[in-house]
Order: sequence, then C-alpha cells, then structure tokens
Amino acid sequence: MTKRTPISPAARWFMIAAAVLVTSAGVSLFFFSESTQRYFAWTIKPPATAAYLGGGYLTVATALVLGLRARDWAQARIGFWVVATGLASILAASLLHLDKFHWHSEILSARAWAWSWMVFYIVLIPALAGVHRAQSRIPAVEEINLAQLPAALRLALRALALAMIVLGAVLFVVPASAELLWPWKLTPLTARMAGSFYLAIAVSLLAAARENDYQRIHVAAFAWMAGTTMQAINSLIRYPLENWSTLASVQVALVHLGLLAVGTIAVRGYLATRRLGAAG
Repeated sequence: MTKRTPISPAARWFMIAAAVLVTSAGVSLFFFSESTQRYFAWTIKPPATAAYLGGGYLTVATALVLGLRARDWAQARIGFWVVATGLASILAASLLHLDKFHWHSEILSARAWAWSWMVFYIVLIPALAGVHRAQSRIPAVEEINLAQLPAALRLALRALALAMIVLGAVLFVVPASAELLWPWKLTPLTARMAGSFYLAIAVSLLAAARENDYQRIHVAAFAWMAGTTMQAINSLIRYPLENWSTLASVQVALVHLGLLAVGTIAVRGYLATRRLGAAG
C-alpha cells in the first residue's frame, strides 16, 4: 500500500508549457522534415535526421499529454524527469552551436523558431525548481495498492537504460562518434540532440524500474511504444535505411526493439491490473 499525491497546479502548468514546446517541435520536424530551413530553429540535413528528432519530440509529447490526465503525481513524474533531462541537455547542445541558428534569417518563420526555441528552453529550466518546490508541498491523500513489476522486467528496464546512457553520453560528449554509432551522417549538433534523447529516455527507464508499479509507469510505456512506431515509420517507409547490416543500424534497431518490448509488456500489465481492479 502507498498513498496517492495529487498533481500540483504548478506541475500541470509546467507540463502544459513543455507539451506546447515539444509538440510544436515534433510536428515541425516529423511532418516537415524537408523544410527545416523554413519551419525550424536551424536547418537539419538529411531529412531523416529531422524526422528522427521529430519522433523523439512526439514521444515526449505523448508522455506529457498522458501525464496531464493522471490524478497521481507518481504517474506523471516520469514524464517530468524526462523533460528535465531533455531540457538541460538540449539547452547545452544549443548553446554549444549558436552559430547554426536562424537568428537573422530572411524567412520570418525560421527566425521566429530560433528565438522562441531559446526563450522557451531558458525559461523552462529555472521553472523546474519552482515546480519541484510546489509539488513537495502537496500532501498525500488516499491509500492505493501497488501492482509491482516482475523482477525480469525491472532488470530489462535497467539494462536498456544503461545501454542508452552509454550511447547517449558518447554521442553528446564526442559527436564525431556518430560516424560509428549512427546509420546516417549527423552533424555535431544533431549528434548531441540524438544523444540527448537517448539520455532522456534512459532516465524514464530507470525511473520506471524504481517506481516498480504498472499503474505508475503506464504513461512512459505508452510513450515508448508510440516513439518506436514513429521511428519505424521513418526508417522503414519515409527514409528507409540502405544497409541494415552495419553495427550502427543494428544498434539503433535493437534500442527501439527493446523499447517496444518493455513498453508492450508494461502496457499489457497495466491493462491487466485495471481489469482486475474493475472486477474487484
């Protein structure tokens, strides 16, 4: 047994603001992958990279939107920590590559993207501290039952998280490593962006293992499945990889197959516990 803690208004407003940012970026990159010179903060080539990053943003957006529907802070906080990790690492990547941004583009939409991007990231970072402080003041209320995860699933979550932390850290710290770790060419900025998404998702995996409850991790689980689906659309249909036998291609495929597997198992467990609860 444990107690449910309501989500504070500050946390909800933060998630709404973050959802606006990541959804906007996701839609622009995923659906307008070949027009980033007009509809994003900097030009991204090849389009496959833009589509991949867009899928990452839409994955986070899925977690935030589902988190907003939750009544228990424990069900939403995985998405919160994912955003916190992504905000910090992507802001750092942006500051390292300010020369790539459309600060003075003749295209109004591109210039607006560049400035709004930086403003949002800078404003949301300190907002995290305020949200944490506000949420810590919310008292727990009714007691709820936990539906603990199998030991094998928790082990799989941690193992996949460890692999993604290593890969994400290498891509971020040594972006030139993308020549070996990524199936197509990345720039130093997009390599750091890809690394940031790996790190953020790894945080969600570790948080899920720590929560150890199907109800509490279902938001992240649905997001893992949604993200894997979008990346499959990119790699198999929109911008199919030419060679799936390279180490880099196998690495990316295994990561996303792992996310699909743990996400599917977690969602099935969540739905099963809901049915049992309804029957009880």
